[in-house]
Order: sequence, then structure tokens, then C-alpha cells
Amino acid sequence: MPRISVKTAGPLRAGELPEGFSGEAASAVYFKASDQLQLHSVDLEAGRTIQVEAGAIDRLIYVWQGSMEVGGCRLAMGSSMIAERSARVQLTGGKGGAVLLVFASNIPTQHPHPGGNVHLLPAERAPRTDSLGGSLELGGVMHADADCPTCTLWLHENHFPSRNTPPGDKAGIHSHSEDEIIFVTRGEIRLGQRLYGPGTALAVAADTLYSFTAGPHGLHFVNFRAKMPGDIYFPDGRLVSETQYWREHLPRPNYLRCAG
Repeated sequence: MPRISVKTAGPLRAGELPEGFSGEAASAVYFKASDQLQLHSVDLEAGRTIQVEAGAIDRLIYVWQGSMEVGGCRLAMGSSMIAERSARVQLTGGKGGAVLLVFASNIPTQHPHPGGNVHLLPAERAPRTDSLGGSLELGGVMHADADCPTCTLWLHENHFPSRNTPPGDKAGIHSHSEDEIIFVTRGEIRLGQRLYGPGTALAVAADTLYSFTAGPHGLHFVNFRAKMPGDIYFPDGRLVSETQYWREHLPRPNYLRCAG
């Protein structure tokens, strides 16, 4: 894939559900099988049910808008779930429906455990802070820390306040040691001279230097990796362990178990 690929919200189409999904729902493709990582959005109408068969790959589903019901549990906006490889589960749109973000790798999950579990994380159970790293301007939420005994995925949220940053500002240049997807859920992300709003996704290849700032309405995004993050690299030679950073500030997610 390109070192950095930016995709804005595309048209929803019936019959373009992620692999292993079936039922009546419309979907938009951000990144697909030809990319390192996959991202689809799925529009699940109220009362509609779709089936998920995870196959050989762990999948993470984030409730971007609305709510859904899974195994008798309500997952509201800002909730998430993991469907491990070989898991089967049904998702039903809540009152008003739901827009789901479906993240996955294109490489079959390598793990000593056979999988098959479904982990639910209602928004109210997700570890969160409004002062990440001691900064009152930075919020964070941990959904999946890649340290589950039976799965591999990582998903965190960041919340930044509004900024009057000049276009082209290069502060905060860094890289990560894994491929990643950033999805803007609220506010705007500034990349160089341009602002991108909610529904924008960035796929960033491992070891790619990049930077961004928040727009005039702040910035909320989720960040997905298919495995545990390593170091954050800065051009001045500094290395910061990303997993250690998050573990110093937030506990591990406490999932609910769903039989499917």
C-alpha cells in the first residue's frame, strides 16, 4: 500500500459486507483485501440482524454511531467487541440503528490458542482518562491492548482539543513500528494544508514519518493495529514504548464474555 493513504467516506452499497459477514446491511469499503489492513463501515438498521463468521482472522468492531445488541448485551456508541478467529456471532441494530467500523488484518491470526471467543466492551466499561500523560488537553480510551490471552488486536481512542495550528505545521513528527489505521470519529484532522472531517480514515505503513494536528472543532479518533505496538520513533532519535505509555495511564480492558 502507499506509505500513507487517506480515504473519505464512500458510498454505502448493499452486498459489499466484509468477508464472513452476511445478512441485510449496507457497507462502505475503506481498505480491503489488497491492503495490509482492512476497514469497512457497516450500516445496520434498527432490528436488522447480521451474522459474523470470523474465519481465520481476529476482527474488531467499533460502534461509531447508534447502538447494537450482541448476545443480550447492548453496545452503545463508543463500545467495541472482538470476534476472534473461528468465532460466530449475531449483531442486531439497536433503536435508531448503528454504524459499525470493522477492522482486521489481511494476514491470518497467528496465536497458540484456537480462538472462537467473543469479547464485548460496553463504552461505560472501557478504561478512559481525560488527562492522558498528565495533560489536561489529551484524552484516551483503551479498547484492546493486544495482551488478551486469546487474541492479538489493539484499538485505542485519542481526544484532542481544538487548535489554531497553522497549515503545514510539522510539530509532532513521529513513526510507529506497525501498520495502523486512524479513523476520525468527531472533529477534524489537519494533514498539511487540508482539514478532513468525521468519516476520514488514514492507513499509515509501518516506519512512516508523519504528523497531524487537531482542527478548529477538536479531534477524536480511533487507532487500530493488528498486533501489539512497539516503539514510537521521533526524528531526534527518541524512542517511546507505546504499550508501556498506555499501561502507565490506563488499566487493561475488562471484557464481557459472549457465547455468540
